[in-house]
Amino acid sequence: MSLLRPDLIDLPAYQRPPEPPGGLRLHMNEAASDWPEAARKTLLTRLRDLPFHRYPERQGDLTERLRKRLGAPEGGLLLGPSSGALLDLVAMAGLSANDTVAIPDPGFSLYPLLVRRHGGRVRLVPQGAGFPLEPWFHALDCRQIWLTLPNNPTGAWIPPEELEPLLTAAAARPDPPLVVLDEAYAEFAPATHRLAVDRYPNLVLLRTFSKALASAAWRIGYLVGDPALIAKLATLQLPYSLPAASLEALDVALDFAAEFEAGVRAVPGRRDRLAAALPSHHAAPSAGNFLYLSPDPSDVLEAAGMKARRLPKADAARITLGTEADTSRVAAALGASLPVPTPRLRRRLLVLDIDGVLIDADRSFMEAVTRALVDLRPALPWSDGAFRAFKRLGGFNNDFRLTAGALALAEAHGNVDLQPLVERAMGRGFPELETRIQALEPSAQIVVQKHYADTIRLERPLATLDELQTTGWELAVLTGRPPEELELAWRVLGFQLPAVCDAAPHLRKPEPAGLLQLADAFRAEDILFAGDTVDDAGCLRAAAALRPELSWRFAALGPDRSRFAASGDVQSATLHDLLPMLNEELP
Repeated sequence: MSLLRPDLIDLPAYQRPPEPPGGLRLHMNEAASDWPEAARKTLLTRLRDLPFHRYPERQGDLTERLRKRLGAPEGGLLLGPSSGALLDLVAMAGLSANDTVAIPDPGFSLYPLLVRRHGGRVRLVPQGAGFPLEPWFHALDCRQIWLTLPNNPTGAWIPPEELEPLLTAAAARPDPPLVVLDEAYAEFAPATHRLAVDRYPNLVLLRTFSKALASAAWRIGYLVGDPALIAKLATLQLPYSLPAASLEALDVALDFAAEFEAGVRAVPGRRDRLAAALPSHHAAPSAGNFLYLSPDPSDVLEAAGMKARRLPKADAARITLGTEADTSRVAAALGASLPVPTPRLRRRLLVLDIDGVLIDADRSFMEAVTRALVDLRPALPWSDGAFRAFKRLGGFNNDFRLTAGALALAEAHGNVDLQPLVERAMGRGFPELETRIQALEPSAQIVVQKHYADTIRLERPLATLDELQTTGWELAVLTGRPPEELELAWRVLGFQLPAVCDAAPHLRKPEPAGLLQLADAFRAEDILFAGDTVDDAGCLRAAAALRPELSWRFAALGPDRSRFAASGDVQSATLHDLLPMLNEELP
């Protein structure tokens, strides 16, 4: 009688690829360079003083630090000992015997092993050297779907807007499959799929630090997803599964994120220069830190002391992009000369608020709130001045919350003019009323939205898409509108942009999560946020504190801009006046 499950008897073990004797490692998809010397010294100093006899206790601290940097909700991120181990956890939690998992073919060689070790069955989804979506629609009846973007070993990638129909179709099924979006190589792609996480509770995003922070030796990855799902996965994780040294390494690496990021940003250009220069090998379009070359150049490279990852079924090989010198050596071995690098353009992102920036909505919202208060508390004196005072106070960018705040304040003080009370609370707010405000907000939302369906006719756009695109910046929206009102805004504007809206508490300004998600999604280096409230300004400053390796600027717009603009901010009366400045050197 076998002591093991019958389906595990013929399961092959992982075989470590043989090392090139003294040559280049082009077969492991590692970072091009090791840690910067300053980061290494800092970590070694910490390790010298680390108590080796104690269990590691910093996982919670580092989870929280990373969660905030990524703009995830509380409980929405799980650290683990490598992204592979976290994927193993997902398979353990979600698969029963004979459940099917759809994986790309070709795909990461670890996937079939992980599925089979939990009793599941693999369904190969043919992809070739690209990433066609049509075959995935036929795999939506699987228990789990593992999408790898960029794909390994080909480097194939598709933008978020093209993936959207598949995610929507998966979520619409009566019993939606769990979609695992493996972004191990996301940092080398033109964009990431970060914005999908908050919109699809059946999706988790998987990432690693092996490439982005040159930390393959420390074996750390993370999952981002719906907090309820992440909480269930966390209960299956073994206690103290992340070594103390790895946690310290992550902490130090995040401190030196700017130095690591510089190396990562250089890879795509080097990759594309090599791909274009090869005379006798075809390089499939890649968004990773590697190239998929055919016919197989392994023999030629190994003769020159370089180890590639052979893919014999396809007469192809995968080679990792190393340093500039290493890549020049690869090019020479394959009969090419690596072109000289050209100056790299920085990724610039213009993030726009909607109300007061893209749309003149003041009269519309003022009228909707006024009508709602007439319905909910008819005897309450109310004025445009009280509305604007709440906006200046901060924390009331959302008009449902503003209406609830007015009702709570009236309950506490009676039917009096609220404007003086609000103005006296500047810098302090109403923390003593917070519980009551939250309780009143759902009913306030229903009534405000009822009236807003009529007052929206008062809104008008303040810029066209053509005007925005002339700036040359990538464009996105961060708004305090809820999802249903965001849809109405697109109708007023006549166009849509990638957007984060007030769909959950962690996305409500002045919380910085939405801005951080957009920076991640666009792989942006320079972020300019144009807003017209103190909450917009607070959101930008909080994001800059969490991701100091990026360049952040705030553009204060509107008649109240002097109240919340700080030194170093751009100031402009309107978005129309700001746009010409973006084509020039900003002050």
